[in-house]
Amino acid sequence: MQAGPNTEVERVPPHLRALAGNTGLYKVPESLRPPVQGGAVSIGRTPENDLVVPDMLVSRHHARLLTTPAGVVIEDLHSANGTQVNGRRIGSPTKLSEGDLVTLGNSDLVLREGVLQRPQPQALAGAGLMVRALGLTVDGDKTLLRGVELNAAPGTLTAIIGPSGAGKSTVARVVAGAASPTVGLVEFEGRDVHRDFDAMRSRIGMVPQDDVLHRQLTVRQALRYAAELRLPPDMSKADRDLVIDGVLDELQLTEHADTRVDKLSGGQRKRASVAMELLTGPSLLILDEPTSGLDPALDKQVMQTLRNLANAGRVVVVVTHSLTHLDMCDQVLLLAPGGRTAYCGTPAGVRTAMGTSDWAEIFDYVAKQPEAAAQRYQAANPPTQAQPAIAPHGTPLPAPKTSWVRQLSVVARRQFRLILADRGYLAFLALLPFVLGGITLIVPATNGLRKAPSDSTSGPMIILVLLVIGACFMGAALTARDLVGERPIYRREHAVGLRPGAYLTAKTLVYFVAAVVQAAVMVGIAIAGIKQPEIQGDVISSAPVELLVAICVLACVSTLVGLLISALARSNEQIMPMLVVVVMLQLVMSGGLFGIAGRMVLEQVSWIFPSRWGFAAIASTVDLQHVTMVPDPQSPGDWKIVNHDPLWNHTRGAWLEAIGALALIGLVLWVGVWARIRRRVG
Repeated sequence: MQAGPNTEVERVPPHLRALAGNTGLYKVPESLRPPVQGGAVSIGRTPENDLVVPDMLVSRHHARLLTTPAGVVIEDLHSANGTQVNGRRIGSPTKLSEGDLVTLGNSDLVLREGVLQRPQPQALAGAGLMVRALGLTVDGDKTLLRGVELNAAPGTLTAIIGPSGAGKSTVARVVAGAASPTVGLVEFEGRDVHRDFDAMRSRIGMVPQDDVLHRQLTVRQALRYAAELRLPPDMSKADRDLVIDGVLDELQLTEHADTRVDKLSGGQRKRASVAMELLTGPSLLILDEPTSGLDPALDKQVMQTLRNLANAGRVVVVVTHSLTHLDMCDQVLLLAPGGRTAYCGTPAGVRTAMGTSDWAEIFDYVAKQPEAAAQRYQAANPPTQAQPAIAPHGTPLPAPKTSWVRQLSVVARRQFRLILADRGYLAFLALLPFVLGGITLIVPATNGLRKAPSDSTSGPMIILVLLVIGACFMGAALTARDLVGERPIYRREHAVGLRPGAYLTAKTLVYFVAAVVQAAVMVGIAIAGIKQPEIQGDVISSAPVELLVAICVLACVSTLVGLLISALARSNEQIMPMLVVVVMLQLVMSGGLFGIAGRMVLEQVSWIFPSRWGFAAIASTVDLQHVTMVPDPQSPGDWKIVNHDPLWNHTRGAWLEAIGALALIGLVLWVGVWARIRRRVG
């Protein structure tokens, strides 16, 4: 390998230098010549590579350069974040041509005269963010944005303000690449954000209005889980902690690193949300209403933090309703209702442009006369002619992040810690099975689940109904508030690469374990306190064990019922009414309150309810039809079955049919939840 003529010793930021495996100075070649034919040179984060790229999103051994008879070829080495050529991620060795742009993580390399080199700093000077004639129309004729334009150089803070309905958050989403414009162009660092989104997504940090941290965790814990999801998997825990420490220090959160998020002030929580985005080192940071709901003092703290982030060389764009501290911004983009630009310039220049510096008066004018305000601005600032937005090359690819198994592991460990960290919720979960199990002991059934005297035939039926409804309630209550409560967090994590399948599978596994533990406690209390059947089970010789298995399966399926409720609910307030209705329907459709078999329509409808099959399984285990027989008045000395249901037959086939039906319902529920959370972020 031949280093280019500009090879020199560089000083790299401490946390990046440590990531490269060196505590002092080390040589960072500015260019890399292709190897001789048949040879190969490596590119990666650590010093043993021929070209070192000290970037947090670059893998230790990220890519390699080859010379073949066809020319210079670059090959991705299964890196976590992929290698892009001219904005598109490559999946196989790709030939490079003169001027091709190679992107690794947040770093660019360009092929010039046969040498792969970093772009010269002057080539990026002033590139920053450029928005040209941005327009967005949805539903065919509903225009949200019209001709919005903006330039923001590195090191600047820009505020987007305007009356409600002016399109402020829409501009932020389009600039971040989360929505595609109908016309116009968004460029960052000289590249089209939407056309080259695969390469640009990691350079853009988006902080939504809602906090994106789990409140039960400490700041450091939340950042550690986020770092595992967002940073390359070949980065050690010590390396990730170096990145986290650097981010905490920059945001002045070091002293609060081990404080639970719910104990932080509003301003500190917002800084912690910003810290999540800074983990990947974005050079464009967009915040949607970060000061919403904060008092004036915290408002000032947040704006000062954003000012400092911009001073570090980033482009920072903030959507805000607060006008108190606009003087901290380098420029202001004022939007009128309908997504029109009413003013764009320095805060001090608003008096000249609008005839007053009173923002209340300006807002009143813009809200009442949006078209006049927009025309006034356009007269002084002729707009760029709008061009149709450039579509991405081919089908956009998902964010290339950590593997499915790794994501499952991270989310599962985080979910387990969340359950343990919420002490009130944990106490409720721990107490619930004892209460429900204890209720079965007060049922007047002296013979328990055995054949009872004719005056006590309802006892076994009531005990089984209580076990079934207890399992349904515990499972659904365990999960009903989960997805709706962390929807903003999931949306952001999905945007940076979290797979819905890994996310849902991790939660399913953790909640299955919790449901089994709860079910075991409830059934254990019932088994210990009442007489058990004298017969063997259908499949398992021990009837109590078989009964426990069926209740555990029902409880697990019920956790999926709760997850579906949570996925469908729009807010936490909707959870309790939905949960109550579902549990009541489960009770009615179980078949334990009154006979369902043979009743057309009702019987078929009952098949979709887990309680119907859960009750059928345990009724089959205890042979409920014979346990509840009564003397036949027409044939003295004989007994007759009063609770006849084919699903309760004491046979191996009946029990396996009920368990199989529960498994099928569980699968359908899981797929339904998965489809719903995908749609929520689609």
